[in-house]
Amino acid sequence: MPAEELEPLRGSAASGGPWAARVRGGGSSIRNAALLAGTLAVLLIAPYLNPSRIISRMDEAYDRIPAVSGALTAASLLSSGGGGGSGSADAENRELKLQIARLTAMLDGQKKERDEAELKRMEGIRLAAAASTPSAATAAARELATVASGVNLSSGSGGAAASRADSSGTLGPLGADAARRLADNRNDARRLYRLTHGLIQSRCNSHGIILVTFVNYQRCDYAFTWAGHVERLGLKNYLVGAMDGKALQTLVGRRIPTFDMESGLTTADYGWGTKNFRQLGLRKCELILSLLRAGADPIVTDADALITRDPTPFIRRLLPEAQVLVTSDHLMSTDDPASESLEEPTRASNSAWNIGYFYLHHSALPAIAHWKAMCEENPTLWDQNLFKDIFKIGRLRFTSAQGVPDVVVKKRLFLGYNGTVTIGIFPVATFCSGHTYFVQRMPQRRGVLPYSVHTTFQYSGALGKTHRLREAALWLDEPAYYDPPGKSFLTYAPAIRHDLFRASGQMDVATHFHAVHLQLVQLRAALLLAARLGRILILPPLACGLDRFWAPHNGTIPGSATPLPIFPCPADHVLDLENGIHKQNGPIEELLREFSFLNNSRLPDAVRHSIAFPDAPRSLSEAELAPLRASTARVLSLPAMPDLYKTLPPVQAEAAREKYKVFTSMWCCSKPLTPKSAGHVFYDLFWDVVPHTDKFRRRFDAPWVPTFGP
Repeated sequence: MPAEELEPLRGSAASGGPWAARVRGGGSSIRNAALLAGTLAVLLIAPYLNPSRIISRMDEAYDRIPAVSGALTAASLLSSGGGGGSGSADAENRELKLQIARLTAMLDGQKKERDEAELKRMEGIRLAAAASTPSAATAAARELATVASGVNLSSGSGGAAASRADSSGTLGPLGADAARRLADNRNDARRLYRLTHGLIQSRCNSHGIILVTFVNYQRCDYAFTWAGHVERLGLKNYLVGAMDGKALQTLVGRRIPTFDMESGLTTADYGWGTKNFRQLGLRKCELILSLLRAGADPIVTDADALITRDPTPFIRRLLPEAQVLVTSDHLMSTDDPASESLEEPTRASNSAWNIGYFYLHHSALPAIAHWKAMCEENPTLWDQNLFKDIFKIGRLRFTSAQGVPDVVVKKRLFLGYNGTVTIGIFPVATFCSGHTYFVQRMPQRRGVLPYSVHTTFQYSGALGKTHRLREAALWLDEPAYYDPPGKSFLTYAPAIRHDLFRASGQMDVATHFHAVHLQLVQLRAALLLAARLGRILILPPLACGLDRFWAPHNGTIPGSATPLPIFPCPADHVLDLENGIHKQNGPIEELLREFSFLNNSRLPDAVRHSIAFPDAPRSLSEAELAPLRASTARVLSLPAMPDLYKTLPPVQAEAAREKYKVFTSMWCCSKPLTPKSAGHVFYDLFWDVVPHTDKFRRRFDAPWVPTFGP
């Protein structure tokens, strides 16, 4: 393999070595040529992109273009002929700069026209929003008149009880009996669970704040956990939307305060970026408008964004100025921990605004109506991106010189939507993304309790989200998960080569894989032993020398402050929990538990206190396994895990390879060797077996080395 694959990941300009040369792309002339060509290419496709992002990036690119390029210029790359003196190259460079300037001016004009058109729409939307928002009392009375004739689920008496329930603003009936009747009378009975203004107002707290999420049937388990955390906090100001009839019936049966928001979408996973995913964004807009029109100030979250601390006190400190508060995918904390401030707006506002958890004051209704209109007009675009674009109309404003009141600046708020809406970015250390909580562990390092935990920046699909929450003891499983009938557990103390790990910028790919693979040898043996004993394996905590991302990086995600090594490293960084384990080897709950399982407060004493500490077996022979089989302890805890795979006879070893080779995932990414080649490397559970064939049918006849792809 190329020598540079084994070199340290180095990204700073001062770094040397062949890896640095490859990351930086070679000499300055090539770099300048690529910059010029790339700038032109982006400008040409700019009409199809987000104009609010293109202008600022083109300005930065233009400023970096040197007055005189090196020996190899962009002009020489783009022209059909060769040769030419330096004077000719300079002239061609100047001409390219003029072309870029003209294209930039044209794009700037197009953006100005679009902004002016949106600014004109703003007033019409504001007036329409005001006209469609009657007083709370009038709206509630009108909706109650419609709902009062609905079927009563709690008795056979019909409309009287239904009218009483809605007029008092209470929920429709909850519980198992109500769920059964709902199944029998679905079309009529669901009218009792409409999201009326009266229901919304009844669920707000004394400050007008209501917590809302929504699920389809496939993800009702997320609603159980989400609502469980809210109830644990003693909060009653919440509702869960049911996006299909089966979800409504399930939530009613679990006595979760719910309402019907039939979406007509799939009851299975939406799948990020799919048509159903886009349509879900529009339904979310409609839900939020209903909440705002009722005069409520909602905190709307995705079901995988858990509320772990009452946010009302935090928000009240920012009132009355704050109208929109949103979480962020920013990976560097810029807040003041002592005062629990918002993020520094000029920095954090540049990152993606994540509407998986955000607060809206009802006065922001016109902007949200505008957002909904944009989502309807652009059904193929992501609602989250459009949300930020709406507030950038008329540019974001941060300083007193831009007309921002001093009290707004002092609270780290800023103005958007042409200066009419006050916005803030929640602190990423306590309103956590999946990276700041599970990888950087910001709140843990500060010793504070986060307000929310959102399972973003993770892998292995929905199962990866669930497993991360289980690792953090945040997922609320059924009692049988902690004490499965007829099943017991196996755990072991892993041997981790901490001496192999180095700090960020100094850890190389080959050493990272060696350190992780040494842990996988032990995991491989533990999987075999657990299967032989008929026990569920409790995974060990893993240690990773490099972070994982979806793009090339220097060991940590650009813009993050991730300390290396990552310990404990999320299992989904290394294991293919969803496709390799769950789908190909049966339900993961029958095979594995998270590394923190024995420390979970929900673990019953019958399991926690039934633990034995035998010696590890030297092989998988029946003689070695007999003492372990004889143990009645619910947990066998071994002091180490020897390489039991190497003791298998050939036929059993081959069967083990076929079964377990799909268990591992990949690390991503290095900069690819060529533009269209892969930059990721897959972990290999049998990396030390020569020869062997991996899960992609690639044969290794020599010792394993990091190999890009497939």
